[in-house]
Formats: sequence, C-alpha cells, structure tokens
Amino acid sequence: MASDLPETQQGQHDVPEQGKERTPTPQPEARTRSPTLTPETDYTPFRSTRSKPEPVENRLRPAADIINRIIWDDAFDPANYIIGYEDRFEGRLEAGFNSWKKETTDEEFIPQHRILYIKRSSDGEIVWDRRRRIDKIFLSGNSAFDYLAFLS
Repeated sequence: MASDLPETQQGQHDVPEQGKERTPTPQPEARTRSPTLTPETDYTPFRSTRSKPEPVENRLRPAADIINRIIWDDAFDPANYIIGYEDRFEGRLEAGFNSWKKETTDEEFIPQHRILYIKRSSDGEIVWDRRRRIDKIFLSGNSAFDYLAFLS
C-alpha cells in the first residue's frame, strides 16, 4: 500500500522532513464552556408531572350533580326546587324542577351549560348559582369557604 503512494507522500505521515518541524493541522476554534452567572429568577425548579398542582380554590360542582342529588336523595323534594336558565331567545327563565327535561332528544330540552341557578321555592333561597359560585347542596365552590368560616 505504501508503494502505491507517490514518493513525496510516502514518508510524510511517519517522519517529518529534515530541517522542518511538524506543525499541527489548524483546527476550528474549540468553544470552551465556562460556568456563567445567570440572573436569579422567581420561578420554581422543574417539578415532576406526577405531582398534582395545589388547588387554588374549591371547584364548583356542575349543575348535573346538583340535579341528580335532588332527584335521588330522599332528603330533597324535587317539587320544592326551581331551575333558572338562560334561553337563547327569551333571556332568563325559570322552570319547575319536575318539568325539567333531561332527555337530549326532547323538544323542550335545555342544555346543562344554560343553567344559571337552582333555588328552593319554599323560601326563595338560591342553593346553587354558577356566577356567584354558590353550592349549598355539596358545599363546593365559594360555599365551602363560607361554611369553614362559620365553623371557626
């Protein structure tokens, strides 16, 4: 193999020519990594995705949970409750709890997201209100904080 190379290149890699020093082949500049100071920030370090975030406030139970509780719990009389809802054309309306249609194929069906409040008709007390985050059935939403303040 060495004989296949021209005479000038045969000894080039093994022994430097006489009278000339071997100079290293120029290399691209190597970037050195030196530790640099980073400004202090107020963020928290990386957390595992497995840990649950701390709740900031108590979530309000959906209207469907309240309706099911009134229907299935013997402590509540469904005839004593009124559902207030937002109609697309007529604005705010109220319907008796027993006249409420839950079946989606019913012509008078009103979607759950249109329910604004549920109130007790005997004393007019609102037991669930989406906008004010009141839930006196399950004590979720802001009602939980009111209840805890009452206990202390």
